[in-house]
Amino acid sequence: MKTLISLKGIKRHYQVGDEKVKALDGVDLTINYNEYISIMGPSGSGKSTLMNMIGCLDTPTEGVYEFEGELVHAMDDNQLASIRNRKIGFVFQTFNLLPKATALRNVEVPLIYSNISRSERVEKAEKALTAVGLSDRMHHKPNELSGGQRQRVAIARALVNNPSILLADEPTGNLDSKSGVEIMKILDNLHNDGNTIILVTHEEYIADHADRTINLFDGKIKDDLKTVSSKAKIAEELIKTAPRTLAGKPTDVSHPGRKVVFEPPVEIPAPELAPDLVEPSKEIREWSKLKKTFYDINEQSIRESWIEYDPKLSGKELEMQVQTELKANTSIVSMLENNPVQYLKEEVKRYEDWIRTATKEDIENGMVKDWTGYLKDVNDLLNTLKSVKASL
Repeated sequence: MKTLISLKGIKRHYQVGDEKVKALDGVDLTINYNEYISIMGPSGSGKSTLMNMIGCLDTPTEGVYEFEGELVHAMDDNQLASIRNRKIGFVFQTFNLLPKATALRNVEVPLIYSNISRSERVEKAEKALTAVGLSDRMHHKPNELSGGQRQRVAIARALVNNPSILLADEPTGNLDSKSGVEIMKILDNLHNDGNTIILVTHEEYIADHADRTINLFDGKIKDDLKTVSSKAKIAEELIKTAPRTLAGKPTDVSHPGRKVVFEPPVEIPAPELAPDLVEPSKEIREWSKLKKTFYDINEQSIRESWIEYDPKLSGKELEMQVQTELKANTSIVSMLENNPVQYLKEEVKRYEDWIRTATKEDIENGMVKDWTGYLKDVNDLLNTLKSVKASL
């Protein structure tokens, strides 16, 4: 089989005070095209770090990482963002959908930054939603969908750019048993269609859907095994053993969820300003405003999802999760890593196009009002940055 990913001697160490934490300590791993792999291990074993490494959300302290022949370990932040945007689809257990947008609009989001026409974006998003069985729910908002349907939207969003690999972090962790079975069936079908899938899970019955299971312990691969369990048998057993009401119907029992391991956060890099913008103090002020304007919608959506999932989560621990998942949003990261003036010009064109082609539903649900306010902020900031440049 042809190699998709190769990890050799991968180490990821963090300095926490006087202690060195070895999150990954010499991992060798080869992933081939069209493999279906599960990653398991106890809390603190390095699962999240390995997933971040494979997803180009983090870089190794030591070792060699090749993705389709490209040397990922030697890439800068711009190159990593490009890899994530072009080749990797992410599915999180907390869905991370924009609450005011329809399923169709949510799936369109990764395509906004690909400079393709609105009609092509809609066509691709519709195709992705149809592939996950939501052709009749395209115009529903997240609060009008069940947990399982929201995760389907998230999977469609991950697939819409036709990535080389799909990374799913506890994809059933926020779902009841029946919805979990449905999501795993979708992932199984996607693999059968030729997609490469890697999922992180605590549950053996979920891991057994994969053809190969990698067990981590103390930052090292403990074993790498072929899976032999029958997926159909597992699904049937899961439904059979699901808690039931007196009426004999499955109850909506939430999965206890993963025990969140708060590893050192992946820092979002400070934006590199265009070389000819040379007034640091003013630039820093304007970039602070830019970061706030563009981050608010995405960051708040992620934060609300985590608070809903774990109400006890707060402070630094909450921010670690928010910032790590925010970096996975390649469109936002790419924006911060590109020339600010050029990016803002493109952003103005994109939102003018959205407003010009808005539907009646977009107007009624307040989306056009939101886009118009957002566009005004972008134009104001663009004019400010232009004046800074002109005054030099």
